[in-house]
Amino acid sequence: MDRQDFEIDRAQPQHQGAALWLATGGRSRHVNRGRVTALLAAEKEGKVSFDGLVAATNRSRVIGAIWCLNQPGKIATIWGPGLISGVSDTLADQLIKRVLKFAQQAGNHLMQSLIGLENPNAGEHLARIGFRHVTRLDQLHAFPAEIATPPPSSLLTFLPCDDFRKPAFEQLVANTYEGSLDCPEIDGLRQIEDVLTGYHATSGHDTRHWYLVQLAGQTIGVVILAHHTANHQLELIYFGLLPPFRQRGLGKEVIRFLLHLARQIGCQSILTGVDERNTPAMALYHQFGFIPSDSKELFLLPLPPLNVAVA
Repeated sequence: MDRQDFEIDRAQPQHQGAALWLATGGRSRHVNRGRVTALLAAEKEGKVSFDGLVAATNRSRVIGAIWCLNQPGKIATIWGPGLISGVSDTLADQLIKRVLKFAQQAGNHLMQSLIGLENPNAGEHLARIGFRHVTRLDQLHAFPAEIATPPPSSLLTFLPCDDFRKPAFEQLVANTYEGSLDCPEIDGLRQIEDVLTGYHATSGHDTRHWYLVQLAGQTIGVVILAHHTANHQLELIYFGLLPPFRQRGLGKEVIRFLLHLARQIGCQSILTGVDERNTPAMALYHQFGFIPSDSKELFLLPLPPLNVAVA
């Protein structure tokens, strides 16, 4: 299909469903129908924005699409690109470049894409434009009611974080990243305050379950959780210990605390994500009954300032 045979623009209301279908993986019909319906409803409720939903149309038919969602913490997430059969890959390149500009204009410092089996070609398209494949992220679930573990011992103390914007807390979190096996490629791509802003949004702007981890009165790490009350789920957003306190069995105490807390507040499940290369963390979670429920390939692209050309 020649370039003049299609137009690329922000998806119009009558094209949004089809654009979402392609961008989020139109091949999985039975799964994707519910996903698209939920996204359309969320947009009407103001929960998500379609400002970055871009469609390529040919005679009012959507033939390609990509969705870029600006998120707190100066990061943008993209879904797609997705193309109908028979469309040239050059259209995918144009769609990606369109949302790159959109993300830059919003002041983002980083773009990410989490690609699953529903849209396997998206990674190849992104790589051509400069995205780097980093790793596979595994999503793990646990069901506290089904896991028999003793309550956490008194070895560690978990103190609520009173203000995540304090420089001391920012420095603590940054120090726990040192030597981390979870996506170390991300370190330094964003300011720590932007990372914490992203965590804050994921936790529903509620820090009641953000904790300082202390050992004998010394702060040695952090646990950042989100309580998703609508589906009775506790999400482990981030857990990190300072380097001198790793490999000492303290991670087991943190997981015991997590399971105990989940039962206390009535959560039916616990969710977390782990870099597949982080074998110590994987072993720890599996030891406590966490099981894989999904996996995605992570692609990243640092964004230069808007006045710097993008190849």
